[in-house]
Amino acid sequence: MKKILLMAMALLCLNSCVIGAEETQDTGQYDSQLLQRGETAPDFTITNADHPEGISLSAFRGQYVVLEFWASWCPDCRRETPTMVALYETYAPRGVQFVGVSFDTDSATWQNYVRQNGMDWIQYSELKKWKNGTTLDGPYKVNWIPTVYLIDPEGKIAAGSISTANIRAALEALQLPETSDSTATAAQKESEAEL
Repeated sequence: MKKILLMAMALLCLNSCVIGAEETQDTGQYDSQLLQRGETAPDFTITNADHPEGISLSAFRGQYVVLEFWASWCPDCRRETPTMVALYETYAPRGVQFVGVSFDTDSATWQNYVRQNGMDWIQYSELKKWKNGTTLDGPYKVNWIPTVYLIDPEGKIAAGSISTANIRAALEALQLPETSDSTATAAQKESEAEL
């Protein structure tokens, strides 16, 4: 009985390794189809309750920007939400701007998800079905969600991936200086007031 149990555990471990390898391979396949390092990030205007007059992505030049394409109905996006919240909590105080672009079609569902999960960065949605009327999936080559980009202060792609772990690694490589919470909060409020 113990031998059978050990063999079953060994097969499960082997299967997990193969599944993990396929996931990594798929990530690379999708990542290679995204905008590549050095390409200019397509500009667009964000309009939402906080920015009814609209603000363009290019308004954040001079800062690094993490741009996430996601949807509340997407299981992979939901799984990555805690990672995105952790990235925001770590890097927003260091001057990194975060922008979420949702492919949700129901405003209440989208906004409730954002609120319930503490996604306190700029959020935007055209409230149109992904790949069926949305204007940003094409220019940003979003064929899988979540898709996350790191945009440099010159508005160029620094990294792009369907894996938030890859974006975390790109942010860590920047070695941005840490800022105290009180300074960061004041700076963020000042920045938002200017917008």
